[in-house]
Amino acid sequence: MGISVTKNVQLDASNLIGHLHDYAKVMGKNLGEVVREQAGHFCMDLAKYTGPFTSPGKGLDKSAKDKGIENARKAVFKVFQPIELATKQQIADTRSFEVFKLWNKNNNEAPSSLSVKKQWELFQARNPSGRSLTYVGSDLSAMSKIHNKHRKFGGKGGLMEYAKKSKSSFALARREKDIEKYAKQKAKDVGSMKAGYWYAAQKIRAKEIRAPAWVKHTSGQTYAIGQDMISQPMKPEVVVGNLVGFRAMPRGLLRVAINYRMYAMRVKMAAELNKKKIPLWLATAKGLTTNTRTNF
Repeated sequence: MGISVTKNVQLDASNLIGHLHDYAKVMGKNLGEVVREQAGHFCMDLAKYTGPFTSPGKGLDKSAKDKGIENARKAVFKVFQPIELATKQQIADTRSFEVFKLWNKNNNEAPSSLSVKKQWELFQARNPSGRSLTYVGSDLSAMSKIHNKHRKFGGKGGLMEYAKKSKSSFALARREKDIEKYAKQKAKDVGSMKAGYWYAAQKIRAKEIRAPAWVKHTSGQTYAIGQDMISQPMKPEVVVGNLVGFRAMPRGLLRVAINYRMYAMRVKMAAELNKKKIPLWLATAKGLTTNTRTNF
């Protein structure tokens, strides 16, 4: 009977070192080579568990990209609203005669005999301003500043919780198509949170690492952490990370990603031992599966 791999085994992160040692022995590879190889794969595991995704572990699928574009659009339309859909209170809160004139063309309730200036005065009297509401017109740069102000991680993540729960927009735009144009611009950023992991793998020169084009977003280069120290004879190691993406990952998913990487190594180890017709007891006796025996 061949060796099979037990699924859903929950291990501590410290077990990863044991897996790396056994993997190197079973696969007949240099430990430093294995450390680099698995670190590269782990980078992409982390990308799979970093949003956007439709479900944890599916972060490199096309559905994840589509979800990211959908999320970006919803966030933009949460922050901005076109004048034509603004309430009286929102118009009053801009405290702008120019904004009132634009809105008033389709929402005039005052007698037509009054001048626009008089209508504005009457409107202000009936609708006292409360908070200050910004008008960005069609300025995409102004939209970006306001949008980023309400996002997590210095303007690189999703909306902050208060922004998600807000019942009112944070700024008015000239037309809906202006907001749509900005949303399409933001859709191009989808994948940037994950991209730091792709570039981290490149920094340590990991081979055979695959990722879809949208996850290779160039902004990820500035987020990537990658330090190659596998030449250390007694303790080959690498350091990988993502300055932005890691902050955005739910803490519980980090452990899931680590466990998945150990599981993936056991799958390859089992296939190799079965290919060579080496039973588990013999592999353990030879010192090949000293640290992983109980996980098969």
